[in-house]
Amino acid sequence: MMKHFFRAFSGRFKVPALYLSLLWWLLPCYMQAQQEGTAVYTNTIFGAPEVTVARNGSVWTITGKKQIVRFNEKDFLIHIKAGPEQWQLFPSQPGDLVIEKDQKEVKLRLSDATVKHTEYFNTGYSVGIKLTAGGWKGSGLKLFFTMALEGPSEELVFTTAAEEKGEGVQRIDWPAALEASAVDYTLLSNIRGVLLPRNWPKAYHPIRTSEKDGTITSTDRSEVESNVIESWSMSWWGFQKGAAAMMVIVETPDDAAYQFHHPAGGPTVIGPRWQESLGKLRYPRTARFCFFDKGNYVSMAKRYRQYAIESGLFVPLKNKVAIQPEVGALIGTPIVRSGILTNYNPEGARWNRDPDSRHSVVSFDEKAREFRRWKDAGLKKLMVVLTGWPKLGYDRQHPDVLPPAPEAGGWQGMRRLSDTLRSLGYLLGLHDQYRDYYTDAPSFDTQFAIHEASADRPPSVFPGTRFGDSKQGVIPYMDYWDGGKMSYLNGRLMLGHMKKNYQWLFDHQIQPQASYLDVFGYVPPDEDFNPQNRLTRTGALNERKKLYLWAKAHLGIVGTETACDWTVPYVDFSSPLRARNGITVPLWDLVYHDALLTTYNPDDLYGLLNAGLPQFGRNTKVDAASLALIERMSRLNKRLAFTEMTNHEFLNTDFTRERTTFEDGTTVTIDWNKKSVIINPEIK
Repeated sequence: MMKHFFRAFSGRFKVPALYLSLLWWLLPCYMQAQQEGTAVYTNTIFGAPEVTVARNGSVWTITGKKQIVRFNEKDFLIHIKAGPEQWQLFPSQPGDLVIEKDQKEVKLRLSDATVKHTEYFNTGYSVGIKLTAGGWKGSGLKLFFTMALEGPSEELVFTTAAEEKGEGVQRIDWPAALEASAVDYTLLSNIRGVLLPRNWPKAYHPIRTSEKDGTITSTDRSEVESNVIESWSMSWWGFQKGAAAMMVIVETPDDAAYQFHHPAGGPTVIGPRWQESLGKLRYPRTARFCFFDKGNYVSMAKRYRQYAIESGLFVPLKNKVAIQPEVGALIGTPIVRSGILTNYNPEGARWNRDPDSRHSVVSFDEKAREFRRWKDAGLKKLMVVLTGWPKLGYDRQHPDVLPPAPEAGGWQGMRRLSDTLRSLGYLLGLHDQYRDYYTDAPSFDTQFAIHEASADRPPSVFPGTRFGDSKQGVIPYMDYWDGGKMSYLNGRLMLGHMKKNYQWLFDHQIQPQASYLDVFGYVPPDEDFNPQNRLTRTGALNERKKLYLWAKAHLGIVGTETACDWTVPYVDFSSPLRARNGITVPLWDLVYHDALLTTYNPDDLYGLLNAGLPQFGRNTKVDAASLALIERMSRLNKRLAFTEMTNHEFLNTDFTRERTTFEDGTTVTIDWNKKSVIINPEIK
């Protein structure tokens, strides 16, 4: 019928038959065929995935060549058939949407929206559906959700956006958590990687502390959030079910978190959570679901490595050396943290909590003599990360830390130590800190401390309740470290203090080769609601990056406490942190081993398993035995620092034997029962 119409139309109006043939071919691509409440949309052009979208009542089905996704707009339940495996997300739950209205938090349910409109969605490179939702009681909020298959692998991409009128979105749990009763393992990027069996017998929480019996401490209200190392070293997590695997990559991580619950015996519940940015959702959020017919945690880590490379998070260590040759001197070079002055603030909580350690001092000249002895003992290379060098000692009066500790020798003593290290061929790095803002610092002023949104709510800034937080008005405080009471410095002011301090050092002919910036890679960024210094979490991360870049330009080598993946382009080495629960797997090294150096104690077998850099403490005795341990790890690091970790595997069912494999063919096998390690080929 339609062909006859086109022929007649062409003849009467002189339209070229070729054009009409093209129209006849294109029309079905966007055609809606109505069949008793059923709608079907197809797509076969523009190079997008060949996907059909169909509606039957409240259920929408997105069908690709590999994946089939069903969404029920009544309860928001999502079911995914990916290859041979089935994955199902929970339906909408009470409280999965939290808004602020009239300065109060209101918990809603996404599926309770009284206005819902779902439609076909095609970007030209991804195909799926778009849901517009609104009409929650007492709210003018409108939310926009999309889910679409993208690329030849048909990864399922979710986006969330909002039109906020009079109220701000505080939290959205979308898409929902995976229903994981049949999942074998959940993979978490907590610390450096955790494999959590579904039926793991201990209660597990990424950030909250545990009692001796494994229960979560009831007084710890710390929340999961992005870019805090204990719950988020990388912005992904995943699942293994039989031979198949699925992972979630959070592509907008700065204001993200995740829903989480793992009671003793499991199962694990985890799903994306979007946090406010200065009280509103503000910008679209994106999560990507990737599927593997056959895969495990190595497959997922390698998919994330690809994402890190494509997004600029992955910067190879060899590139950093090419830009700053000083970084090359660090490869295979052991590190020691060495302290000068410990001097607790008598007004601080630590004064009474730890009375036996209130004060100790080692002069700069004594340290110089110690390092000469180490050189004579055979320690050929070393980087000293000097702590406790500020005027009042470790963790005192930041950010106003100069002049160097007078009771340890002041300017002249620190300069002599710097000169000694240079003469020995050792590197000098300074342990430094620009987030903690001590109230007894000469320049302390509350207008420069971060402000929270409301004076009526408990403090929410990390690290939270475990370290004794408090609040005066809208300004959060903590009293836990050596320096006593402190708040948190607005990120915009950090670089100015860093320049001030290092310029003063340079003026006194003290030229460190490295800066170890404490806490930056460990703790999440701080948003600031102060109108004078308003700062989003993204803005706060950008301010921290400025300090890394300044240190790189003026010193050469940059270190950080642990490392979340946003730090990778800017830092050269980081300290590790060990998971206290679950089964440790080297997810971090499978992604980032050849992008930066991670330090380990020389007798830590994980340091050999991951080809790390040796770092020892101030009380280490430098003798033949310790030098042998240091040398072995140093040589392995020197061999493999630029080399990708290509595989990790457990060699028995109780996880006591494991092996890593590197791109050059090197394998490292650990037996935890025997405390043994086999490196093949062995270090010479």
